[in-house]
Amino acid sequence: MESRKRSPLIAIILSIGIGLMVFALLNGVVRPTQVVVAKIAIASGTILTEDLVELRTIPTGARPADALTTLDAAVGKMVAVGRAPGDLIVQAVLGEIAGAGIPAELPEGHLAIAIHVDQASGVAGLLRPGQSVTVIGILSPDLLQDNPISVVSGSLGDFGLPTAVVTQIVGGPAPTATPTPTPAPPVSPLARLALSGLRVLMVPQSFRYEEIPAGATEDQLYSSARTTMAAQEGSVIVLDVPTTKIEVVPGLWADPASLLAALDQYGAVHLALEPAAGLNLSSSDLVTLNLGDLYAELNENRGKK
Repeated sequence: MESRKRSPLIAIILSIGIGLMVFALLNGVVRPTQVVVAKIAIASGTILTEDLVELRTIPTGARPADALTTLDAAVGKMVAVGRAPGDLIVQAVLGEIAGAGIPAELPEGHLAIAIHVDQASGVAGLLRPGQSVTVIGILSPDLLQDNPISVVSGSLGDFGLPTAVVTQIVGGPAPTATPTPTPAPPVSPLARLALSGLRVLMVPQSFRYEEIPAGATEDQLYSSARTTMAAQEGSVIVLDVPTTKIEVVPGLWADPASLLAALDQYGAVHLALEPAAGLNLSSSDLVTLNLGDLYAELNENRGKK
């Protein structure tokens, strides 16, 4: 049989067609475009300036849909999520977006709560976002003097909290006052590991501990001194707190968010930095420290010597 000869024109047309489709596809994906990126590390809460961002060329196919493409679109906006050098500045990390920043980091059933700290209670400014801390609640007789409310026996009175605070934590009406209420017995300062495994979400830059480099300039020394003074005066940090109820003392349950808010408002909160592997404590490990009892025991033992 005689073989038919194919026209070379068909092969040429097919090759050209395939080449055009490949070119069009690559042009849409590989074609360079400019996006805004972080020039240096940017902490959350920072207002963007021209010194903090720059334009970088990337393939069009690698550009997120909400990426900023001009410096004017970025300058003046607040970053709700920290950025590392080279990270893209996208709409999702800007503070103007309701779901950006800390709300996007919170799991279901968790809240973000700010508490007061100073250099002692805030681990000397060594705290950083992502670390875990244990909260030690501290209450003193001054609390009852400033808030002359009878202590609820058998409830949070074991922790030294007045009725008003108990109502705030566990909910429901406060106990009915009697015409001649019995004065609360003298109480001693108490301390207890109240909550553990709380994740740090935000630490103000002015509160963070920073070493002064050798050969620092006068401006650097002044800036460091100003930061130290601000830290000593106190600041606030933001913690990730679950809402699942916990047993504060045997028989008394409270949600950690309300407990932490009450301790911060009416008592004192001291933070302890946990190891990277976490802190595993059982309820039997938690004991309320009564400084009055401790003093009595120490004083009694001293008398036996």
